[in-house]
Amino acid sequence: MNKNFFFSLLLLMLGLTSCSMFSPVKLDTQHKYVLDSLPNPEIKKSGRHSTLLVAQPETNSIYRTTQMAYTVARYQVGYFAENSWAERPGDMLQPLITETLQNTRHYHAVLMPSTLGKYDYILNTQIQTLLQDYTHMPATLEMTLRAEIVRAATNRVIATKQFTVIEIIPQRTPYSGVAAANRATASILRQLAQFCLRST
Repeated sequence: MNKNFFFSLLLLMLGLTSCSMFSPVKLDTQHKYVLDSLPNPEIKKSGRHSTLLVAQPETNSIYRTTQMAYTVARYQVGYFAENSWAERPGDMLQPLITETLQNTRHYHAVLMPSTLGKYDYILNTQIQTLLQDYTHMPATLEMTLRAEIVRAATNRVIATKQFTVIEIIPQRTPYSGVAAANRATASILRQLAQFCLRST
């Protein structure tokens, strides 16, 4: 009797262990997205051999994170729980700015701070807004970037401008918002390049 009881108990324990060992593994439900859209280059070769340094973009503290911001009520900002940026927006934007300006062929060189070399101008930028707005129909993505160009020799600001692009989010989903953010990025980069070419 006792032997049968202990044998049955052992079989039960083995059954429970095997169930837990071979149960499906929980997958991470976090979806990560990138900003990687570039505009078609505006070619504007220059006879001068000026060099431009693209500083690390600053970011409004609300967006200085990999969390993806949205709003469903005025004065309120939230972050998606299962959807985020692969990197902070400023970190993704800097190489895009650099490549966009390189593609214009206007500068002898376009550098980032990690690159050694002398430069004539510094481009400072700040991401002020990167927000999916679901307070109206259709929903929209707003992206605002402020830019200033500094003459390196004098450390004097020679030009400033703010760019705002609003793109429709056709489907009320984070992915559709990311697609809108990439369209906005390409549009702002195009305008930023034109601003730099006119100012330097």
